[in-house]
Amino acid sequence: MTAGGLAPAPGDDLGEPFQVVDEDGTVRPDVDVPPLEDDELLAMYRELRLARRFDRRALSLQREGRMGTYPPLEGQEAAQVGSAHALSEDDVVVPSFREHGVAMVLGFPPPRVLRYWMGDPRGAVPPDGVNVFTPGIPIGTHIPHAVGAAWAADYRGEDRATICYFGDGATSEGDFHEGMNFAGVFDLPTVFFCNNNGWAISTPRERQTAAETLAV
Repeated sequence: MTAGGLAPAPGDDLGEPFQVVDEDGTVRPDVDVPPLEDDELLAMYRELRLARRFDRRALSLQREGRMGTYPPLEGQEAAQVGSAHALSEDDVVVPSFREHGVAMVLGFPPPRVLRYWMGDPRGAVPPDGVNVFTPGIPIGTHIPHAVGAAWAADYRGEDRATICYFGDGATSEGDFHEGMNFAGVFDLPTVFFCNNNGWAISTPRERQTAAETLAV
């Protein structure tokens, strides 16, 4: 998935983007909207608001010197909340360092998330029944781990998928290509979820790849 609601359309040329919403936020008429009830939509909206509020407060604490490194998620709330709701209870999440929204949707209390970014590794311990790996801080190194988790599930005959989150900068790393190739060769139940904000720190996307789109 890419920024701005763009993703490759199923069955289409991956070089052609598929737009879900217009610039004003209106769902395009040619898009099938998931059949969500009003209470589900309201719950998701609350989670979006919580993720945004949490993010801005944590970033403020970091800027004030009251906590250490903190990677903000602003602009990725919808991608995180929506994808978390698409998971089943047994699925495995392998996050990068920005998936605070995913963690909270799946059961991490906000204080526990803050605890991790305050420097206490106990903050990364998931609540019972929550299958979320520790955040992957180095760029892209967690992608082979996600493929390994999917391979283990496939080997055991378990009905579960693994979703791996990463940014566009990770697509320039060897671990990304090795992980995707391995998953493809062995047909593993892995979802590779790219949050493309157009930048890898200070490097723009067009300087990372010669491909027209990251989906290609």
